[in-house]
Amino acid sequence: MKKLSVLLLLILSLFLLSSCEGFLDNTDYTDVILELVETLDDELPRMVNMDYVLPKHDGFNITWKVDDIEVEDQIQYERPFYDQEKVLEFTIKKGKTELSFEHAFTLVSPESGLNFNKIYLTLPVSLYQVNKEDYVDAEVKVETVMNGEVTTELETNEAKLRGRGNSTWWLADKKPYRLRFDNNTSILGMPAAKNYVLLAEYSDKSFIRNAVVQKMVSLMDNLPYALEVRYVELYVNEEYRGLYVLTEQVEVHKNKFNLESTPGTLNTGYFLEMDQRFYDQNIDPGYDWIVVRSIPYEIKEPDPEDPLYTENHATYIFEYMIEVENALIAKSGYEGLIDINNWIDHFIIHELVKNVDVGWSSVFMYKERDGVLKYGPLWDFDLAIGNADYIEYGPENFYGMRLYKNRMFKLMMDIPEIRTQFAIRYRDFYDNVLPEIFDLIPVLGESIKPLAQINFSKWNIMGSYVWPNPWEVWTLTTHEEQVNYVTNYLSARSVWLYHAVDTNAYRNGQFGD
Repeated sequence: MKKLSVLLLLILSLFLLSSCEGFLDNTDYTDVILELVETLDDELPRMVNMDYVLPKHDGFNITWKVDDIEVEDQIQYERPFYDQEKVLEFTIKKGKTELSFEHAFTLVSPESGLNFNKIYLTLPVSLYQVNKEDYVDAEVKVETVMNGEVTTELETNEAKLRGRGNSTWWLADKKPYRLRFDNNTSILGMPAAKNYVLLAEYSDKSFIRNAVVQKMVSLMDNLPYALEVRYVELYVNEEYRGLYVLTEQVEVHKNKFNLESTPGTLNTGYFLEMDQRFYDQNIDPGYDWIVVRSIPYEIKEPDPEDPLYTENHATYIFEYMIEVENALIAKSGYEGLIDINNWIDHFIIHELVKNVDVGWSSVFMYKERDGVLKYGPLWDFDLAIGNADYIEYGPENFYGMRLYKNRMFKLMMDIPEIRTQFAIRYRDFYDNVLPEIFDLIPVLGESIKPLAQINFSKWNIMGSYVWPNPWEVWTLTTHEEQVNYVTNYLSARSVWLYHAVDTNAYRNGQFGD
């Protein structure tokens, strides 16, 4: 027992001696800490777009905070809605010397131009030999900047490329493309899939219309899916082709917009696209197309090429669509056939941006098994937000709720109860969604500004007419002015609508000619 007591006293003495030595260490380590800060200044990233492990240095006790929240080993990346300026606060302690510092960094959103994404395509033929019908083999290399370091994210030769688009294909040498991988592949954090789209955005000199609308969709409660978008600089056979918007192909896919659809069953998932180009293609309705009171819809799911698909599927969805129309016309019984909140959110966006295609094409609808008819995903907005001179494009007046624009929109808005719901929902959208969009636009625009300037050095179209730019658009001479035009248009349009849905004319279902 005596030996144990002596041992405990010895341990206690050593502990007290060690503590006293630390307590008696009055060395000023300021210079040493300042030298470390210079090292940390090189180690800490200026931009963060993935998890970042914080550095450690022996002999120093470093504590870290972001947004007044203490972090230990790493900054955990959470996707911001748009780029956010952040401050990393850190305190370094050695001996009795303790100093605090700050390090500014940008938390980068996936859509930001600050990711400096690049896609390199190597083709066995000249790009000018690529057409819309035939795929050509493509080697793909994807580069991005991760926490300040240039990184090769993907290299593969299991891919193909072809052209896509309609007017956009013939518009200029800068063309849109479909990129297809042999297997489901994720690019730049997007959902793994085979099909991607490279949008040239030749007419949209701001480059932001499609991105802004998808961000808008992501804030809406009743819309099923917002497409991911990424800004990329495209190189083909080592030639720079400009700034592109990489986005998802609109399709049913287990990793994206998932809809269970079984060709052998009539009561299953259906995915449709309203497309007036049907009348230019000499197609007979009744198999993979239906025409509902002169409005054509292409059946995309169930897959018409599946052996179990039959004309009965076309009949099933045709009869359902007729039932929807009849209920809307009767202003009764529609509640069990359509998702009213989904329809309202969908058409709020179309109406706000005056989308030229609201009743023409690229308008998608779906019906789940035993479900009601819904709209989505939304797609194709480069000729919206005041960027089409062949329509009444100004920020005033109603647009889409006409029989010669979108018949379903008009039938829906003929119902007083739905008009009331639309007005209430729009005011909520105005108060709670649009402020975030107006915060987003200048940040997004600034992030892609250097990339846009390089693009316009190759494609010298700024200040020139590109179909169908209104004069207010084509006479602008800088990318910043193009972005400001989008902001100003949405501001004026949103205010006009805010007051318009509170008028007697609106309450009486009068929307103009």
